[in-house]
Amino acid sequence: MDDSHQGPPGTPGAPGRPGTRVPFATLAAVQLLLNASVSVAFASGPAMQRELVLSRGDLILVSAFYGLAFSGLLLLGGRLTDRIGRRRLFTLGTALFGAASLAAALAPAPWVLLAARFVQGCGAALAAPPAMALLRGVFPEGRARAAALAVWGLLSSLGAALGIILSGALVTWLSWRWTFGLFAAAAVAVLALTPRVLPAGPAPVRVPVDFLGAVLATLGLSTFGYGLVMVGPRGWASAQVLAPLALGAVLLTAFVIAQQRVRAPLLPLSFLASRYRVTALLCALLGPAIGASTAFLLALYFQQVRGYSALQNALAFVPYSATLLGVAFFAGRVVARHGVRTVAVAGLAVIASGLFLIGSAGLRTGSTPTVLLGLVVLSGGIGTVMSAAVVGTVAGVPEERSALAGAVVNTAILAGPTVSLALLTSAADARTASLLALGDPAAVTGGYAFGFELAGAVFLPAIGLALYGLRAAPGRPGTRRPAAPAAGGEHRVNRASAR
Repeated sequence: MDDSHQGPPGTPGAPGRPGTRVPFATLAAVQLLLNASVSVAFASGPAMQRELVLSRGDLILVSAFYGLAFSGLLLLGGRLTDRIGRRRLFTLGTALFGAASLAAALAPAPWVLLAARFVQGCGAALAAPPAMALLRGVFPEGRARAAALAVWGLLSSLGAALGIILSGALVTWLSWRWTFGLFAAAAVAVLALTPRVLPAGPAPVRVPVDFLGAVLATLGLSTFGYGLVMVGPRGWASAQVLAPLALGAVLLTAFVIAQQRVRAPLLPLSFLASRYRVTALLCALLGPAIGASTAFLLALYFQQVRGYSALQNALAFVPYSATLLGVAFFAGRVVARHGVRTVAVAGLAVIASGLFLIGSAGLRTGSTPTVLLGLVVLSGGIGTVMSAAVVGTVAGVPEERSALAGAVVNTAILAGPTVSLALLTSAADARTASLLALGDPAAVTGGYAFGFELAGAVFLPAIGLALYGLRAAPGRPGTRRPAAPAAGGEHRVNRASAR
């Protein structure tokens, strides 16, 4: 086995090495579940709508309630990890997620489904931060941890893709309810394994909880996110969009001010003082953002223009998921060998290529094989970017801040799709409307193509930003410029900027 997947003698190794396989698989299963739950409504939404008589707004909220609760409570989850204990909070969050999944599977009315989705998101927000902290406890500092974190970075996008495939298959052969039932069963299996395979972690610390910061962050992120969610059905000029966006911005500004004045802030602003870390977080945001928008827009295209069934739409994303799995096999060693900066820049370039391939070469010519090829290329780029982004974000983070790092990374991962869906879908809709006014018979396809081309154009400056932001700053105290990857292959960044 390549030594990039092994730790020092006598220590646990990479995800595939005996002694770490089951713990890693247990944690990875939960990360996959939490992200698969984001996308289940993409394929099963129409079936939910028919059975429960949901309005279009209700269907949007079925997806939004989960994401809003998940992203809004993550920072609080990071703080509670230290106060309650890693394994204990992980167990609590997974149990809450599983119970809410079962409630969603049995929901007799729309309000029950919406409530269950919100509670699902609360459980996810409690489970995700301690999951990353436990991952760092399973793997020692060094190449083993870098390899595990690189694979971990892929799980969010892979989970979202698997959610589409799983829900599409189950809604065709059984019912959309089976998707949530399967989530509940998987959560039970994880809970059975957790006390036997996962370390308890450090003893809980009676740190003060910044309740004001928690309220401001939760309300700010949720309100701002709700405004973005409503762009699709209401449009940017609607009061139902502008009011929550404005209120969310005010609450988030108040959160930033409050964090500078409390003794134990929920998010110490020094954590974001590193240019390197902020750039890595931006990459962590961009990968899932374009993955979710692509899944949403192509699902509409396949079903509206090509007449695909839910199952056919799900099958179209099988190569996408297979590519992510393929990237997972060598992501760790590639990041270790070439560094975060090189891998992230290459991934962003591949994403841009995939977007133009889907939009310009595929949709505009009506070539479905080219669209599917572009989807595979895009998947490879997303997997590459995410493997580097998570490694770069947690590089240099001390062990006691690992739960905070997990909360911040997951917040970026969840914020990306919300922003991207609002921007790209509104751009595609506006383009379609203008083409319809001109009498273009292919107006719908033209709108989708424009959306992908616009996204591709956005990723071009992102390449330059990554080239600048992910380089080590020369001449600063603590700077190291090794000829080979730093120990663990995690990054080439000065220690001072990593604090």
